[in-house]
Amino acid sequence: MINKYKNMSKPAKASLWFVVSNVLVKGMSFITLPIFSRLLTTSEYGIVSVYQSWVATVSIVTTLTIWGGVFNVGMIKHGDHRKELISSFQGLAVSITGFFMILSIPIINYLQSVFSMSPLLIICMYIEIMFQVPHNIWATEKRYDFEYKKIVIISMVCAVINPLLGYIAVVNTNAYKAEARIISSLLIQVVIGGVLFVHNQRAGKKFFHKEFWKFGFLFNVVLIPHYLSTQILNQSDRLMINKMCGSDDAGIYSVAYNFAMLLSLVTSAINSSLTPYIYQTLKSGKTKKLSKQTTSVTLLVAILTIGIICFVPDLFLFLLPTAYYPALKVIPPVSTGAFFYFMHSMFGTVEFYYEKNWYVTCASVIGALVNIVLNFIFINIFGFIAAAYTTLFCYICFCVCHYIFMRKVLKDNSADINIYNTKLLLCISIGVLMMTFIMLVLYDHMVIRWGVIVSIIISCFVCRKYFWESIKDLVKKE
Repeated sequence: MINKYKNMSKPAKASLWFVVSNVLVKGMSFITLPIFSRLLTTSEYGIVSVYQSWVATVSIVTTLTIWGGVFNVGMIKHGDHRKELISSFQGLAVSITGFFMILSIPIINYLQSVFSMSPLLIICMYIEIMFQVPHNIWATEKRYDFEYKKIVIISMVCAVINPLLGYIAVVNTNAYKAEARIISSLLIQVVIGGVLFVHNQRAGKKFFHKEFWKFGFLFNVVLIPHYLSTQILNQSDRLMINKMCGSDDAGIYSVAYNFAMLLSLVTSAINSSLTPYIYQTLKSGKTKKLSKQTTSVTLLVAILTIGIICFVPDLFLFLLPTAYYPALKVIPPVSTGAFFYFMHSMFGTVEFYYEKNWYVTCASVIGALVNIVLNFIFINIFGFIAAAYTTLFCYICFCVCHYIFMRKVLKDNSADINIYNTKLLLCISIGVLMMTFIMLVLYDHMVIRWGVIVSIIISCFVCRKYFWESIKDLVKKE
């Protein structure tokens, strides 16, 4: 294994370590979940979760996600002035965020009802977004150059210090535990972001650059609906539950959602290799093998999805206080939604390859709008549990829209429209949906459920060579 690692290309090593750092950060937040779920009440946990959701959502508008699609394009087009580009992009995103914060101060009392947060947390939200900018831009530059070591080090430091400082802050606070958890995390972001802001600015020395500001703004402003819609799909359920049911239900739902999204730790790793592999096959025109590879990888993700749905209830009941048990049945539909989100990425990759950003935005907006409408209708009727099922339905719609647009893009470019085995992907998807609802029934029958778990483990072991042969092309040396 050591020899194989040494023989890996720099991009392959970087991909591996980026996955490790991602799993480390998300895994640490999951590991500390039982601690903070006991230190915080369901209401306080809901406040923290809603705050994090608003940070992720508002930052899309105020920063234009400047480290997103435009960054790599800018590095290619303006490679000779990359440091100036980076510092000016940083200046643009920080300036817009600061502008929004200044505008918010006179109407802070009105925004308090909109965000369902105190004025203090609203200001904290803008500050956190502002200091996320230099960190995200710096990390994106390092990924572009495959310089993984510094990212991994900072990720490890944050993964350890963040929960540790949060624990100290919460246990030493009586009345404002949620705020203590938020501010302790914010302090870490301010320190890291502040240092990287100075670093980026010294290297580029261009806070304002008219050409780069115009380029970054015009390129990414049209992608805001896409980024925002994707975020709405991920976050709107918690925000709407908080608004319609209260922070207690939002906290309960958020904990269950975090368990269900364990699958994303694996799918993000697979996607990091699958996406460039799809690009390479599209570029070479040799797409016949792609069908087999993607089908087997999708089958692997489907098996993992079912496995998580089967296994997580025991972990859920073991780690969490009884106050969170009502949300146990949120896990199957949200986990299945993560499976369909993985599926959509295969189709969306083709749209990005042919630079059809409009189709990507259109599919994202459709999914987000349907999600908001369904949440508004069914949360009122059935409570927070309904949000899990509306989210699943919207991820399916999201996936179907991207599939339709992908076929149109391939047809318009006179490419092979059957690069994926649609019939097998459909059968796998139906199988996952059927197992999802079967598991909901079997949650009350532990013996049968564990029989399914053992069967899945045996199946994976028997088919291990098949899966390995299917995915090793994705990580081969370039």
